[in-house]
Amino acid sequence: MAESHPDKGKNSGRERLIQAAGSLTHQTLFDDITIDEIVKEAELSRPAFYYHFPGGKEELRAELVRAGLISDTPMQDTRQVIMDAALRVFARSGASGTTLDDIATEAGVSRGALCWHFHNKNDLLAAVIEQTTPFMALRQAIEQIEQELQSGAELDDETVLRRIAGGFYDSTAQSAIMRLTILLIHTHPEAAHMLADKIMKGRQSITNYIKQRQEEGDFRQDIDAALFVQILAMSFIMRTLGQGLSDLLPFAHLSREEAIDQLVSLLLYGIRFRRPERS
Repeated sequence: MAESHPDKGKNSGRERLIQAAGSLTHQTLFDDITIDEIVKEAELSRPAFYYHFPGGKEELRAELVRAGLISDTPMQDTRQVIMDAALRVFARSGASGTTLDDIATEAGVSRGALCWHFHNKNDLLAAVIEQTTPFMALRQAIEQIEQELQSGAELDDETVLRRIAGGFYDSTAQSAIMRLTILLIHTHPEAAHMLADKIMKGRQSITNYIKQRQEEGDFRQDIDAALFVQILAMSFIMRTLGQGLSDLLPFAHLSREEAIDQLVSLLLYGIRFRRPERS
């Protein structure tokens, strides 16, 4: 080993780590190289690695790119592949019941490649939560509604609520996020709170719309706007939480459009202000 790096004693630990990583990339893909292999090649320790690269593997990757030792366009986004796989496995088994080997198998990568991107399971869980965007289809539906309203389009309440209900329906079809939130409640309450907070912030614009229609006198003011939105959301979230029990759940026998139509009709009937009929 000493013969391959005759100037190790003269180089700093940081330079030795960069040289070692660069040397190893001639033999295998960067993402498949482990930290242990790098520190062994550099004749240093893991603590030394994190001393020189406190940002971990991604900081070293950036340094190698700057040095021209690896390309800044990897063949695949291994980090994203791992995070997508982790979300699926966490949602199936919960964070406590999941191992790094489970996630590596799901992602189709080696454990070494996984550990190159994430220090440990908690690091990976935090990254998944940070990236997760609950109710993407709902957000897109809301943005489209807002753009049309700002451009002067006239949208009645039924049209708006049908689009919002469709956003909830399509978002909850991607069930992993919802199941993960429930599984984290008792094992990782802080993580569950972070996910729940993202979900609640995403609903705020819908709540504001309901409040506006109440102020305009078209919706009943005695109905809590947030509760209205919660009922709308939970009607579709139940499809996610009860997967495998679909025959026992609401809307089990209804198509997407039928479920949306019936729920919106029911909620509109309950919240619309109806003036007393004259006798």
